[in-house]
Amino acid sequence: MKPTEKDKPESELPAKKGGRFNSITVYNRFSETVDVWIYNAGIQAKARHCFEYTNTRSILQYVTDGEGTLECGGRSWHLTKNTLFLLPRDVRVKYYSQKGNPYRYYWVSFSGAYADVLLAQSGFSPETPVRTVDSPVVRRSFRRIYEFLKRSQTQTRVDCSLQPKILAAFYDIFGVLLENRNTERPRAVNELINRAVDLMNGEYPQGISATEVCARLYLNRTYFSALFKKHMGVSPGEYLSELRFGEACRLLRQTSLPVEAVARAVGMNQNAFFKFFRARLGLTPGEYRKREE
Repeated sequence: MKPTEKDKPESELPAKKGGRFNSITVYNRFSETVDVWIYNAGIQAKARHCFEYTNTRSILQYVTDGEGTLECGGRSWHLTKNTLFLLPRDVRVKYYSQKGNPYRYYWVSFSGAYADVLLAQSGFSPETPVRTVDSPVVRRSFRRIYEFLKRSQTQTRVDCSLQPKILAAFYDIFGVLLENRNTERPRAVNELINRAVDLMNGEYPQGISATEVCARLYLNRTYFSALFKKHMGVSPGEYLSELRFGEACRLLRQTSLPVEAVARAVGMNQNAFFKFFRARLGLTPGEYRKREE
């Protein structure tokens, strides 16, 4: 019996005309988490396309074939096979395929406090959004995230085993990135940055600041800030802000703690917390909580 189009794998299907039909997106049916939340994933066929927008989530895209261009922060990068690139959240970006050799890529959209930490540790930022990673693990991980999410959408009953598989594939991507990045760091510097990160992760609820981290490690503030940003992609202050913001969002969504108590839990007073939160989202903590109910 001759197979129908429905029976063929997606890789063998002809590309449909019209840009909006050349990509497939699958969404996560599982409960949202604050540490790492995979919102959706997808695959873009080798077809002419151009996108320009600002996203509220971070997006990683991995090119498997063809060529394209990314414009971000006033600069442009050429995208080719094995290019892994970031579309930073809240940053206007434009990316488009090359005429005559449009690229094919997987993408995954995500958020979360620990996801932001992983991006920073891997060296991704609006200023450095592109890496070349020729790794079968990375290719396989993007494919698995897409396939697991797609499977969860087609099943009548939710398979709870898929959620940890999705997260495992996501962590595998960063396992490769961090392993490669660690080999680039002098050992003494790596240990120093790790000590600072451990200190901030453990004591940000007590209100520790970047200045206090410097004092605890007997470091000059200017030197430490430059060193931290070089290896983490963000300043010490920005790193602490990400930790506090992620935990605050989790507490506002998942608990009934008063806003003042949430502020104390992330090491801030109520007035500073209100201004901090409003600057990040354009919402008060109370408005955010109501929106997420």
